[in-house]
Amino acid sequence: MNRLLLSSTAVTAALLLTSASAFAGTGGVDPDQPTPPGEQSGGVGYGAPLVTLPGKPRLSAQKLSSRTIKEGSRASVVVRINRSKGTSAQVKIAIARKGAATINFVAGRVTTNRSQLIRLPQLAAGSYRVTVSIFGASAQEIIRGGVMRLTVKSKSVAKPKPTPPATPSPTSGVFPVRGAYSFGGDGARFGAGRTGHIHEGQDLTGNSGLPVVAPLAGEVRFVDYQADGAGRYVVMRANNGWDMFFAHCQYSSAAVKAGDKVKAGDRLCLLGSTGASSGPHLHFEIWPNGWRDSPGTKPIDPLPQLKKWAAN
Repeated sequence: MNRLLLSSTAVTAALLLTSASAFAGTGGVDPDQPTPPGEQSGGVGYGAPLVTLPGKPRLSAQKLSSRTIKEGSRASVVVRINRSKGTSAQVKIAIARKGAATINFVAGRVTTNRSQLIRLPQLAAGSYRVTVSIFGASAQEIIRGGVMRLTVKSKSVAKPKPTPPATPSPTSGVFPVRGAYSFGGDGARFGAGRTGHIHEGQDLTGNSGLPVVAPLAGEVRFVDYQADGAGRYVVMRANNGWDMFFAHCQYSSAAVKAGDKVKAGDRLCLLGSTGASSGPHLHFEIWPNGWRDSPGTKPIDPLPQLKKWAAN
């Protein structure tokens, strides 16, 4: 009886030993034995879904809202952090520029599983490398995104608007017609009505052939002809910046050519009646900012200046 009981006990022990050896050989764990502390089975039950472990965020998207900004404005980074368990993640952004210290911008905790906008600090003009880093369950677990390039352009300085040059004093120039002249009536004035336009200068009537001279020193810009308008004309730029226009000169009377330097009183042409003219006269214009150099340039009434020169 005792011999039979011992035999049964031995068989049972052998079976248990064989079962444990079988689990060990397959890499499994005896389901009746507790898992040693700090160890896991390493497997997933058949048919069970895979899950991301808690505290393991993933940077799924990053993009600069604009790759180029102007100095004084702030760039933004759009990020999306996916995390199966946990509603936020710690974010830091490194902003590096060659020859300067790296700016470590701490964005704080950012909500996960949706796109978030992070505004960067204001930056000086230059080219930057922007890198986003997120932290996992510990400060040592760092996930970095790719490098993004950002350009900050300098502020454009507005060009000052040109100001009309100061009016020369009465003694700084000479009257443009040498000989007897008249300012004519209202139709000869600046602003008088013309067909399709207004009069842009002052007419000075006189005898044909009177010398037309430079009121101020300067340089000749144009010597040309317009059959249906100014006739034979001369344009000069005075040293004070003004352009002056002399129209209806006699044919072949020009004493200068483009590029010639002239002094006050030098002859330009002879008073005539070429082009759209009904009698001998000089049509005279003053353009403070250039003669038709751009759409914004306009002539001024030359009569006040002509009267100053006439008083010399």
